Amino acid sequence: MWEGWLEFVPMGPGGGEVVVSSVESRQPEREHLAYWAQGLSVVYAEGSLDRALHPLTMRRRVVETPASDAPAPRVVRPGRPTGPQPVLDPFEIGARSLDILAQELTALDRPRLLNIIAAFDLNPSARDVTPMTDARLVAFIVAAVETRLGRKRR
Repeated sequence: MWEGWLEFVPMGPGGGEVVVSSVESRQPEREHLAYWAQGLSVVYAEGSLDRALHPLTMRRRVVETPASDAPAPRVVRPGRPTGPQPVLDPFEIGARSLDILAQELTALDRPRLLNIIAAFDLNPSARDVTPMTDARLVAFIVAAVETRLGRKRR
């Protein structure tokens, strides 16, 4: 590749410093570079002089070295099970009316009832609730909410 740049030599008495531009053109053949140079205009030369006198400053990204060889070990804390969010908050509804809570719960299917029990930790004794009927699950949730709300009121 052939590279072309411009050199600006001061004219007149006293001379001065020669200003050299950065590479203005790269051409695969010398003849192509000569053709490019023949087509330069005064406006292009003025722009090149301005670029040479006021070069762009490029900031280079500093690649930092890591402080460790591996990530920190994963910490697993017991908490609410991950999974789908429960469709209703039994404490919000139960605080207004336990009867309405029971009605709302009867409209839900079994997986959602089990999800509410798990999400709100309504089975702290880890009793096996899977053999219960849907009606028993509803009664279980209502009783657990009533017990907790009763404790909060005291």
